Amino acid sequence: MGIDHNVKILRVPVPTPTLYPHTTTNCYVIGNQRESILVDAGYDRKETRVEIEKVVNTNGLAKPKSIILTHFHRDHAPGVRQFIDWSPVVFCHDNEKQEITEAISPVTHLSFLKDGDKIKVGNTEIIIIHGPGHTAGQLNLYFPYEQILLAGDNIVAEGTTWIGPPDGDMSDYIQTLNRLKLLKLTKIGPGHGKWVDNPYEQIEFVLSRRLHREKQIKSLLEEHNQLTSTQLTEKIYENTIHPSVFIVATKTIEAHLIKLIKEGVVFEQNSYFSLQDG
Repeated sequence: MGIDHNVKILRVPVPTPTLYPHTTTNCYVIGNQRESILVDAGYDRKETRVEIEKVVNTNGLAKPKSIILTHFHRDHAPGVRQFIDWSPVVFCHDNEKQEITEAISPVTHLSFLKDGDKIKVGNTEIIIIHGPGHTAGQLNLYFPYEQILLAGDNIVAEGTTWIGPPDGDMSDYIQTLNRLKLLKLTKIGPGHGKWVDNPYEQIEFVLSRRLHREKQIKSLLEEHNQLTSTQLTEKIYENTIHPSVFIVATKTIEAHLIKLIKEGVVFEQNSYFSLQDG
């Protein structure tokens, strides 16, 4: 089996009130004139329907009967409501059954995908990857013959994605990134931003950023003895980030702290964090 040249993999940036610097969420239409699927559905806004229908019609694709949601966040899942008349079967990971159900209600046709599942559109094979970290049930789609990865929010085109409690887990995220970089890749379809044509460099950039933040946290705790997560965030970013993302930056620092606590490097007392002795 080779590449099915009739099957198109199309990025559809849909306007959403997502996090700076991005102003759109990527949905992806994969298919041909006989069958197609939609990956992610953006925000529950009319513009979502308009933009996706435009791409489907312009490219002569079949109307998607399946929607795969990479995760439940409000800029990726609730747009399913815009396609109720399509009667789609909605797929997600079982770890996010409750969150997805709430996000797309009243749509109830929910099915589940797990790591290693294989699906086909035309003759194009897609391997499902469960890549937790950003959320517990984050799904990625890998096209082995095309060597393309649709990464959801595990990779974004500009900067790095946020990871934070209660949904995110930094240990899981780093494991996921290390797994993704072992794939044969020509490009990555990110959750936000343009196609990533330097996939390995981008994955390494994110891994390096996470390692750098961890070192900063340990260095600051060594210097100041004890700090809150907010104080750490203020010192690390020093007004270099847009105010709108300060909350998620803090959550990402908290995710690092949780990882370091699990590893026995840091301990928490009364919302203050300190390095373990020795």
